[in-house]
Amino acid sequence: MGEKMQSWRWARRRQIIWRVRWRRHVNIGANLPAREDRRWGRKALGKSRDLLRCLWNLVCMACMTLGESAQKAFGRPAAKAASWCGWVYQAAEARRAEYLLGDRQRKRNRVPACALLGAVTISLISASYFSIGVEVLLDGKSLGYVESVQQMEEIVAQVEERTSGYLGRPYSLPANITYSLGYVRRDNLLDPAIAEEALFAQVGEVSSQYIISVDGQPVGANPSKTALELLKQRLLSAQVGADENAQAEFVQDVTIEQANMPDSYASSIAEIEQALSGERSAMQVYAVQQGDTLSQIAERNGMTLQQVQGLNPHIDPDRIHIGEQITIAGSKPMLSVKKTTVLEYTQPIAYETEVQYSDEMYKNESKIITEGQNGQASVVANVVSVDGVEQERIIQSWDVIQQPQSEVKLVGTKALPTKAAKGYFIQPFRGILTSRFGARSRGYHTGVDWAGAYGSPVVAADGGTVIQAGWNGGYGYCVTIDHGNGLSTLYAHNSSLLVKVGQKVAQGEQIAKLGSTGNSTGPHCHWEVRVNGKAVNPMGYLK
Repeated sequence: MGEKMQSWRWARRRQIIWRVRWRRHVNIGANLPAREDRRWGRKALGKSRDLLRCLWNLVCMACMTLGESAQKAFGRPAAKAASWCGWVYQAAEARRAEYLLGDRQRKRNRVPACALLGAVTISLISASYFSIGVEVLLDGKSLGYVESVQQMEEIVAQVEERTSGYLGRPYSLPANITYSLGYVRRDNLLDPAIAEEALFAQVGEVSSQYIISVDGQPVGANPSKTALELLKQRLLSAQVGADENAQAEFVQDVTIEQANMPDSYASSIAEIEQALSGERSAMQVYAVQQGDTLSQIAERNGMTLQQVQGLNPHIDPDRIHIGEQITIAGSKPMLSVKKTTVLEYTQPIAYETEVQYSDEMYKNESKIITEGQNGQASVVANVVSVDGVEQERIIQSWDVIQQPQSEVKLVGTKALPTKAAKGYFIQPFRGILTSRFGARSRGYHTGVDWAGAYGSPVVAADGGTVIQAGWNGGYGYCVTIDHGNGLSTLYAHNSSLLVKVGQKVAQGEQIAKLGSTGNSTGPHCHWEVRVNGKAVNPMGYLK
């Protein structure tokens, strides 16, 4: 123990001797008259000594920061590096304390203290902008730096979970990932989103595809966006043809968007073109035309009567009217093209009609005094069509070539006779409806039947002239009335007739008595409405 103490004292003594010699050497000539070169030399030596001390303190603090960052990034494996850096830092702190407790001359010199403060500031700034990072190596190539291995493992887990969602089954990333320690600026750390996309690019079963959609409904996917754009142009060009004055565009919203999906979802351009050229199911609205029945409408559209009634529960199948809207199931093109063509043509200008009145003619009578003549105009218009069917014409210019000549029409004002047609029908017999117009088990029924008590009155549905009265085969005793304008009505299976051919009858006037003559199973009135000799649904003509 004594020998160790003596050795320590000897080392301490030698340290003091060398310190005194160093100070004497630095302060040589301090008591001599000042000379400019000596004064500057002493000052330079003193500044150099202070600078070396500050650099030493800075190195020690940097080592301490490096050790702490290594321990944070890699945990326990970096404990030795952190301990060594800590020892260096403690030594630097002891040296700094000794420096601060130096002689009175150094205390008065503020330059070293300021240098130390600057070194500390630089160290803090360095710790704020730089840190130890983990370099990620993907298949031996540097991907960038992250804060820790745990962060990268979380990114890998996110990529595997994302891929599993695309494939519908668990997935494990086959990438070779290694790590190494490095010093990096904090703002140069790898963005997690970029790292995730780089790892996702290693997935072999999922790739980036371009999806073509029609009104938000995906139709197909292909890895080439250019091929899909060319397909769109080809479909438009097929509608335009060689017409240089035509422009085409899709009616639907056709979009091409990039997305990641399994490779098995990709389609060829031919398959996508076939899908775009096909049809899709859709509901359509049909306007009832004259003579239509619900069963006929269903048959023409490949539906049953029950299906049509299911889509239109608010409609009475026995009383549909002209112009009534009926919803039917149908299909429409997956993709429609609207074409706009510039046309130049001659358009007739309709003449106007000048009306004059006469009290010598009935109200339903008129005659033309002066014939009208159409004019002509030169027209330039944009004709808009969808899938070849014209939708509208937008007039761009209109130049009159020939003015039209007005028509002069004479219209009667004399009151109609009581037995003239009023233009609408009333029900000829107020009985129980037993059979409707249209197809039935025993064939096609050309009218409607109302059953009632034998001998009940049957009246004319409207005013007109009797053109048939008598026995008429399966109709039995039958009456037919002409109401003008191509309209006629037939009343069959009567027990007796009260009118004869050529007789004028008024609306509501009795023309027969209810019976069961001809092909009949009981007393009823069979009533038909005919337009130009063809039977139509009578229920659409009743007021």
